[in-house]
Amino acid sequence: MMTITQIIAVSFGLFMAYLTFLHFKRNDFNRYQFIIWELLFIGFIIITILPDRFNFLLDRLGIARAFDLFAIIAFIVILFLTFYNYLKIIKIEKKIETKTREEALKDLKK
Repeated sequence: MMTITQIIAVSFGLFMAYLTFLHFKRNDFNRYQFIIWELLFIGFIIITILPDRFNFLLDRLGIARAFDLFAIIAFIVILFLTFYNYLKIIKIEKKIETKTREEALKDLKK
């Protein structure tokens, strides 16, 4: 029997998988990005439905509950994505600065 929390989590995972599919159809994602996101959401759904299947991993890592493992992995992923976004923003800022300087020099030469 699934708990209310599991039902909410599975619903969220299915909704996010559907949104990912919609964005893929709109060409917001390429095939590789689509597959990665779908695998993440399917993995989320599987972990939510079958948390007891991961007890062997929990015992080896010395973690008490499946949710703790999920929270640790989620924290690591969020840190990675934050760092990745930060690097992308810096790169975009540099491009904007370069383009702005080029436009300003063009206006001076006229």
